[in-house]
Amino acid sequence: MEILTPNMLKRILISLTVGMLINATLSSPLLAKGTEELPQAKEYSPWAFVAGPSLYNRATISPRYGDYTFTNKPIPSYCFGVMYTFHPEQKWSFSTGLLVNNEPVYRISIKIKKSDLYPHYREDYESEEWMYAIYTFSFPLWLEYNVHLRKKTNLILSTGLKAMFFPYGSADMVTRIFNEEHNESREIFGLKLNSQDFFFYGSYTAGFGVSHMTGWSLLKVNVIYVVNFQNTFEGEYQFANLLSSPDSRGYYKLSGNYIGLLFSVNLKKKESKIGTVQTKGLIKHRLTNY
Repeated sequence: MEILTPNMLKRILISLTVGMLINATLSSPLLAKGTEELPQAKEYSPWAFVAGPSLYNRATISPRYGDYTFTNKPIPSYCFGVMYTFHPEQKWSFSTGLLVNNEPVYRISIKIKKSDLYPHYREDYESEEWMYAIYTFSFPLWLEYNVHLRKKTNLILSTGLKAMFFPYGSADMVTRIFNEEHNESREIFGLKLNSQDFFFYGSYTAGFGVSHMTGWSLLKVNVIYVVNFQNTFEGEYQFANLLSSPDSRGYYKLSGNYIGLLFSVNLKKKESKIGTVQTKGLIKHRLTNY
């Protein structure tokens, strides 16, 4: 069975984006006439507070030589921010805003055989290490297709682009073993990584979710998948100074692709109350704001 590769995912997301843009363009005459699929959505603020967890794809390694490698694991993280939706009452809507992500660098599991350690080590050396970089700022541009399901519940299909501001940086990780008897230590593993030498990263996004209208807010839950145009971190790893095994070396790449769960809240707009004042048999209407 063919494996779904990052390039295949990019092609699928491109096709989805183009298809939804074409449908939105064809639907534009309807939008111009003011066709409202979800008129109740106008009762809520277009601004939304968003937050949720995310799970980044595990990094990949490409050995150059040697038998030692390590295990990469999926990396949990989270994001939060604000979004603004244009024409939320229409079948086609558009959202943009600011998302803040806790960007990961690595999450790895290392195992060194006992025979490659100092004699006083009685078992294999095992360790799990992880690291996060800075908080990054992303600016999404999402096209959304809204499908009415029930009286207060709607289905949301979305696709679009995302630009992320991520300054250049580097990260190093070293594992040492110690021999107290001879007062010496050895660096047996090292990982040296760098982000790209530019500041803005691009990505495709696609997702789906549901929204539900309540008396005080519009609640949304969206599942999104993000595929980057470029890797966020690249570098090399090396196992060295082992007592019996030869050195091992290879390349490390972290795509920065992730699946996320976004919870959002749009507060309901303040209502207006119409009161009446009767004067000499005439009724005058007075508009009073809460």
